[in-house]
Amino acid sequence: YSRTANPTRAALEECLAALEGGTRGIAFASGMAAEDCVLRTVCSPGDQVIIPDDAYGGTFRLFAKVYERWGIGYQPVRVGDRAAVAAAVARHKPRVVWVETPTNPLLGIADITALAGIAHDAGALLVVDNTFASPYLQRPLDLGADIVVHSTTKYIGGHSDVVGGAIIVKDPALEAGLHFTQNATGAVAGPFDAWLTLRGVKTLAARMDRHCANAARVARMLSEHPAVESVLYPGLAGHPGYELAKTQMRDYGGMVS
Repeated sequence: YSRTANPTRAALEECLAALEGGTRGIAFASGMAAEDCVLRTVCSPGDQVIIPDDAYGGTFRLFAKVYERWGIGYQPVRVGDRAAVAAAVARHKPRVVWVETPTNPLLGIADITALAGIAHDAGALLVVDNTFASPYLQRPLDLGADIVVHSTTKYIGGHSDVVGGAIIVKDPALEAGLHFTQNATGAVAGPFDAWLTLRGVKTLAARMDRHCANAARVARMLSEHPAVESVLYPGLAGHPGYELAKTQMRDYGGMVS
C-alpha cells in the first residue's frame, strides 16, 4: 500500500540517506509536511522549541499559527550566537533546537557542532534544515545533528517541476517513530514525484557548483555597487559567519540577500 511504502519512494529515500550520511531517509509531499512530521513525532503539549529569529516564514507560521494553539511553545533566538542559544536552552529547557544554516532569509551561519553539544547536554534534539546548503555543501548529521530536514522542491529537485520534502536520521528508533507518524497522517511523496526528485539528484553536484560560482560573482558585484548598502553572503570575507562556514561547508551556496 503506497501510503506505507512504495519502491520508487524507497529508492529516493535510500539515495537521500546516502547523500546526508544517514541510515534512513523519509520522503514527503513537501518540506512543510516533513517539518510537521518531526514536530508531531518528537514534541508533546507543553514542550518548547528554540527556532531561528529569522526562520523561514513557513516554519515560523507553523509554530506561531498552528502548534502554539496545541500547546507547543517556541522561542526565537539568533542561532549564530552560541551564547544566546545556550542561555535560551538553559532558560526554556526545550525539547528541540531547530536550526537553519544558512538561515532564510538573512543567511546567518550556525555552528552545528557547538549547538549539537548545547542541545544534547540539555536532553534536546538538534534539527537542522539543510535546504539552503543541500547535502552537497554540508552534512549536518556528521556534525552532530539528530535530524536533517529538506524542502526537496529547491536544490535537490532542481528543476522547478516537483514539490517535496525529506527527513534524514541515523537513529533507527527515531526513524521508526517518524515513519509511524508519516504513515498515520499520510503526507507521503507520490511515486512520480519521487522519480522526478531522483532525476534532479543526478545533477545536484554540477548545479550546486554553478549556483555557488554565480552567487559569489553577484555578491562581489553588489558589495562594490554604490547603490547597495549591505550584502549578506557567507562567502564574503566581511560576513560574520564566513570563517565558520569555511569549516563546515564545501562552498557558500547560491543564495544572496
